[in-house]
Amino acid sequence: MNQQSHNKSLEGRDVRLQGIDVIQPSRAAVPAEMQRSRSRTQILAATTDRVLELQEQLRCARNQLASYGKTLFAIQRSMIPQQLPEVPGLDLAVHFTELEEAGGDLYDVSPLGPESWAVVIADVSGHGLAATAILALTHALGHSLQEQGTPPSPGAALALVNGALATRYLVNSGQFVTALAGWYEARTRVFKYASAGHPPPRLIRGDEVRRLDGVSGVPLGVDGESFYEEAVVQLEPGDRLVLFTDGITECTNSAGELFGDQRLDEALRAPTDGAAELLERVVHSVHAFRAGLPPGDDETCLVAAVKPIGAPEQVKVRS
Repeated sequence: MNQQSHNKSLEGRDVRLQGIDVIQPSRAAVPAEMQRSRSRTQILAATTDRVLELQEQLRCARNQLASYGKTLFAIQRSMIPQQLPEVPGLDLAVHFTELEEAGGDLYDVSPLGPESWAVVIADVSGHGLAATAILALTHALGHSLQEQGTPPSPGAALALVNGALATRYLVNSGQFVTALAGWYEARTRVFKYASAGHPPPRLIRGDEVRRLDGVSGVPLGVDGESFYEEAVVQLEPGDRLVLFTDGITECTNSAGELFGDQRLDEALRAPTDGAAELLERVVHSVHAFRAGLPPGDDETCLVAAVKPIGAPEQVKVRS
């Protein structure tokens, strides 16, 4: 093919190409696209690394929370009597159920003297670290009063603990503690008590259930000037005294209904023999009402049954 024919052939090819909209990539465009792809790959790799790092941090945090929860439970359990003491003339039984998260229920039965015993039950608002810390503080303040040569009366003891909580430890915290403190005299079977906003205890005599709600003051930690009146109950052989926290009466079923005071009183009214049997009836009634649902709060119930004169000592029960 001569030069002239070759040029004409090229001209024809150019015409044909010009008739088609063809975009030829430039040499500069190819490296730019590769660079963008490489950048996307690097970003994806960095994101994956960050996700893995966050997952590891989450795993560590969960482990720390588990350890933290175990510590809180250990603190709470250290304040709960591992075994109820032998109180002359009384048959004692207690039920205590805590949540998966450490809560704020507390009970104690401890000697004040040769024939005097302190019977205390308390409930700190909320759960977790704050509730456990306040529980430990309340427990320490209460025991410091009991260790004095002549411990104050129940009302005075609540007032002293309340003064420390309200004016120093719980100022502007929104936290509070309900509590009932009672002093039991074994020789005379007299029970003197005071309440700081706590659910009223029950006295069961025969088939009659009495709510001991004659006195009640402001919860601890609210008002540093609060005064706590006292009431006195003369217990008789066969009487049963029941102290509990609101986890019992405020537990709910699947319909959102409260167990309530009426159901509790019905459970207490049924004939029973001794503290353990009465306690078992209360616990069974609560569990049946919840019908398999987990508790929404700590549940504590302490039963003290006055023994008939001359009755033998019985083993204390803790469930």
